[in-house]
Amino acid sequence: MTLRLSFAVLVLASFVLGIAGFAAFLGPGSSVFDLVYYSLQLFVLDPAPFDVGHAPLGWALEVARFTAPAATVYALVAGVLLLFSTEIRRLRARRSRGHAVICGTGPIAQALTQRLRTARRTVVRIAASPSADRAVMHVAGDPRDPAVLRAAGVERASVLYACEGDSATNTAIALAAHALRRPGSRPLAAYGLISDPDLCAALRARRLGLTRPTGLHLDFFNPDALAARALLKSDPIGEPAPVMIIGLGTFGRMLLLELARQWRPRSPAAGPLPVTVVDAEASGVVAALSVRHDLLLKSCELTALDLEPEQVSRPGALPEGPPRRVYVCYPDQDLALKTALTSLRLWGGGPGSLVVRVEHAAAFDAGLLEGLDGALRVFPVTDAAADPGLIAEDLVETLATTAHHHYLAGQASRGGSPSLNSSLVPWEELEEDKKESNRLLAEDIGRKLREVGCALGPRVDPELGYAFTKEEIEVLAEMEHVRWMRMMLARGWRHGPLRDAAKRTHPDIEDWAALSISAKEKDRETIRNLPDILAIAGFQVVRTR
Repeated sequence: MTLRLSFAVLVLASFVLGIAGFAAFLGPGSSVFDLVYYSLQLFVLDPAPFDVGHAPLGWALEVARFTAPAATVYALVAGVLLLFSTEIRRLRARRSRGHAVICGTGPIAQALTQRLRTARRTVVRIAASPSADRAVMHVAGDPRDPAVLRAAGVERASVLYACEGDSATNTAIALAAHALRRPGSRPLAAYGLISDPDLCAALRARRLGLTRPTGLHLDFFNPDALAARALLKSDPIGEPAPVMIIGLGTFGRMLLLELARQWRPRSPAAGPLPVTVVDAEASGVVAALSVRHDLLLKSCELTALDLEPEQVSRPGALPEGPPRRVYVCYPDQDLALKTALTSLRLWGGGPGSLVVRVEHAAAFDAGLLEGLDGALRVFPVTDAAADPGLIAEDLVETLATTAHHHYLAGQASRGGSPSLNSSLVPWEELEEDKKESNRLLAEDIGRKLREVGCALGPRVDPELGYAFTKEEIEVLAEMEHVRWMRMMLARGWRHGPLRDAAKRTHPDIEDWAALSISAKEKDRETIRNLPDILAIAGFQVVRTR
């Protein structure tokens, strides 16, 4: 910016000095048009008056005859450098390795670019216009076009984020990128943004059921669902104190479901979480969600208040006494802020008790909240959702975590204790090899369902209740045992009379027919629990034959 300003000053000063100098050089008889014309000639060649003998040039013209060509030379050099820098950046993009490719110009794409650049990651962005950050390499064109993807170096990239506004376009981008991968190349993790949570769940369900080719790591993400998970991950609900959600847009619904999922492992001991839901159509939305996701009724004690936004701040509209935590989730951030700042009865819940949904952290000046003792804080959903680490927690990770939470809930109801079972700890504290075991179990769900003529779908019709038959349980339990045994053998374990971690021996590492009754029942129980685990994660099993 400073160089551009200096260049403009140099051009203007040369032009003004040229006019003044030629006025003195040519004398009073020169017209204004002649002075302007000759001054412009200073920038490209020697003006005509210099070819005719006249009086001395004078200091103004002496200066201008050098500064004007200097400005011209600078402009030419800058243009050449700009041209070459563009070509160099395109070449760098094509030759990059292990970089991130981001498609799109929307809020999520911009936030992801900034987050990755802050982490010092190399970023190539496919968009109509280049990024303001010159360190971000730019490729113009349709990201579904293989030539454009090659120009972005997607064949050597480590991750691709398809963040266009259309879900079908994002899916096509991810699949087109995988079609360019060469056999034996490193796997490309591709993530497609899907703005509709139900469509996102449906695509994720189909993704798990696919027989995936080598190098394919495809998943889909919904920004509101990710933001809800990020909010409760950074500030979890630790006690069964009253919670209120105001506004049941997409983020509000995702937050309610995430609350139920995170609270469920503790609910047998702590009791249901009291949740009051406020929206113009709260009763209808809660009823519909409860039918599709029965974990809401198992984890939460729900109260629905059908209130229009302008009714929320009226005296007596809300229950007496502020809840321990209030989430104002209206999609319109101005309405959300207005509700939080005018509903005075919600201010007394303590530090951080009133959370307001906004799009970006910069959308609201946090300094305006001073004097409320930290009770009110804004939560930027776009910034929270644009977290590469959170996006990378794909469907397999989600199901693995859900399976562990289901296990914790079952053990808590049976009186299990962490002192007797080292697995009875939160997912974050679980040993890595046990986390990986859960991931491999989740990864194998699609194969098992196909074996018995079933598929995975989004949980939209719970009346299609599913339970495996006795014969199916036996087939799938044996498949699960074979999968587990191969995993253990790959880790260096072998059969032995006792389980010994030091010697890596386990009595269950043997064929299904020779397995003990208790060991077989453990595998059968894993299969029986699959429909419930999938339901908690928002999916259901559907028989296809």
